[in-house]
Amino acid sequence: MASPNERSRRKQLRDAYKNADREARSALLPIDRDQLAALVEFVDAHVLADGCDHTTRHGQQWADEQGIRWEALGDGLRQLGGWCDCEIVMNCHPEEIFR
Repeated sequence: MASPNERSRRKQLRDAYKNADREARSALLPIDRDQLAALVEFVDAHVLADGCDHTTRHGQQWADEQGIRWEALGDGLRQLGGWCDCEIVMNCHPEEIFR
């Protein structure tokens, strides 16, 4: 059994790792948490209504309407697993990326 000091050290290391991972993930996107939440909500509503055609057309539409360059946003979303609209909804949760 680990000593209290060892458990504390392990918790600090785990927390530091999680924080670094969140910072790295959030740095991939040129938008903030609220914008990502709005993007996911917009895309989710359109995927539910229209289905996913395995493109990011709804995500691109949202970015265009917001005046956000899709190239940078799309690159970041793909690195987070958002290769198409339905994957943006499933893999790009703001609470998992921005904690």
